[in-house]
Amino acid sequence: MTATGARTGSPARGAPVRRAATVSAATAVAIGAAVVLVLVGERPALADPGEPAEVEARRLIHVLGYVAMDYGGCVVNGAVTSTIEYDEQLALLGEAMQVATRIQPSALESGAGDLAQGVAGVRGLVEAKAAGEEVAIAARGARDRVAAAFRLAEAPLSRPDAQRGAALYQENCATCHGPTGHADTRRAATLVPHPANFHDATIAEQLAPMGIESAVRFGVQGTAMVPFTFLSARDRWDLAFHVAGLHHPQPAAAPRPLDLPDYSVVELAVRSDADLRAELSARGIPAERHAELLAELRRRVAYGREAASHPLCIARAALDRGRAALREGRLVEAREALDTAQLDGIDAAEASVRTVKEALANDLGEGAFALRAALGAGATTDALDAGMATLLRDTTYAEVALARSGAAPGRLVAEVSSRLLLRELAAAALFLAALAAGASSSRSRRAVHVASGAALLLALAAWVAAAFGHMAGFWRTLAAGATTSLALAALAGAAGLAWRRARSPEPSQGGLPPGGRAVVFAAALLATFGAAFSALDAALGVSVHVAPPAVAGVLLGLALLAAAAALVARMSRTAARRWPSPPAWLGCLLCVPLAGRAVASFQLCGLMPVHRLPLPRFTALGIYPAVETCLVQAALLGLALAGVARGRRAGSAR
Repeated sequence: MTATGARTGSPARGAPVRRAATVSAATAVAIGAAVVLVLVGERPALADPGEPAEVEARRLIHVLGYVAMDYGGCVVNGAVTSTIEYDEQLALLGEAMQVATRIQPSALESGAGDLAQGVAGVRGLVEAKAAGEEVAIAARGARDRVAAAFRLAEAPLSRPDAQRGAALYQENCATCHGPTGHADTRRAATLVPHPANFHDATIAEQLAPMGIESAVRFGVQGTAMVPFTFLSARDRWDLAFHVAGLHHPQPAAAPRPLDLPDYSVVELAVRSDADLRAELSARGIPAERHAELLAELRRRVAYGREAASHPLCIARAALDRGRAALREGRLVEAREALDTAQLDGIDAAEASVRTVKEALANDLGEGAFALRAALGAGATTDALDAGMATLLRDTTYAEVALARSGAAPGRLVAEVSSRLLLRELAAAALFLAALAAGASSSRSRRAVHVASGAALLLALAAWVAAAFGHMAGFWRTLAAGATTSLALAALAGAAGLAWRRARSPEPSQGGLPPGGRAVVFAAALLATFGAAFSALDAALGVSVHVAPPAVAGVLLGLALLAAAAALVARMSRTAARRWPSPPAWLGCLLCVPLAGRAVASFQLCGLMPVHRLPLPRFTALGIYPAVETCLVQAALLGLALAGVARGRRAGSAR
């Protein structure tokens, strides 16, 4: 993760506490009391020691992000320029050390390192009056370690509402920060430190909606900025995006520039203007165009509806709906939401997540699979809600981690290197090599090669059609299951022909019985098509943009497919010399991974029940931790072993 991608925005310091008429009197009194405490210098504790570790971790992340941004304004060239703000940094880091020490046991359980050591390192740099960029890098690193330990992140579930954000700003922030964000009001003049001027170039460049949302949620100690606990998560994000765009002019009512990068709402949430400028420069866009493009991104694209949502955003929104339906007893809707979260969200983003963290991708898949099984088994509402909450937390963390790392969805060059693609191709190559080895003549082996080549082209065409047609995850999964089932049937037919040929009293003269090559061709065609389509669908994504990176990704995928086909041809020629006749047990053995894939696909579509087993999952081999898949595969393995035993007895009798 780059330092630029991890940068967060400035907290909205000095915000007022004027309340709307609709807010309850009790809440208003509580906020007023908090303001009084702040103004008289009695700062509330960073976190209550009795709070859960995750709550304290969230506050710790907020403080470290604040230090990363704000320290550079109070120390310049080793000299303190603002004693008040410098002392505030030290006080915050001192309390942050206490929090990190308290939550360390929980962090160690998750495999994280010493969180307190990371905070101590940041404090040491601040005490030494190190350069602002050095402190910012250390603070962001410590923050990211805390987030990774607890998989904590906040992100908007949908695109913000511009009108709602503007109304919330005027209602809650304009008294201190000014109606236009210049912090030039009478109240602002009485506050120390002075509220942030959102048009100040230094502040504006470091603003990111995620940092602003965090400040609105937790407040900033030592200032008049108290936590706005009466605002919902949706309100906080609407307000944060509005503040981030205040210093940009409203773009003209014209089409978006053609060279404007396509950012998701989460990418815009985690990036400051400085981050965006750096990325625009890296794309070769001249500096004189940056202001125009930034205004377009902050004031138009952030609120646009035309851009496709990231699969993980779809998953998070579906899980949020599912939890609401679950609490109200609408189990059918909860099941549908969970299906959408997995088929259209988690599964579609699996390869992208693996580029950031392999264990996280595995946990997302396992978590969704376990929840579907628990829902089908009649688990309690509390258990299901806790499982959905955990899955929602991990999904949010994954999307934010992707946005910060720069692995934007749809960039196929980054995703094509995923190990998932290589595993799928390796499994398909081994399958075809074994099938070709079982063929008893050069014509039969040629049928395997022709079928596999045709299947690769068909899979590519089908994937392009599905990607540009935005085929729903249910239909993609169902098509994969149906294709795999047909391949399973064809392979079973080939095994039956081989079995009949082996039991024939007449010696074989080479070649399969009439229709045998057609069965082998069908098995190779369907099996290769299913594997190639699954590989492209999972590893390259389902939402692409016509751009050079997409073309390069597809060409690289085709090169890997061609290499796999060449490997198949070489392996089949070698194996054919060892197996001059097609053993029936080989066909049964090849059916095992296909059967696992077929059953799992139908389970994902809700067409078969799921009874989970406490076993690991190896999708490349078609092994899924469910009773149904294991029973089918055990039966096929039994047939294969019986075929081996029968073949040995027949050989000894001869």
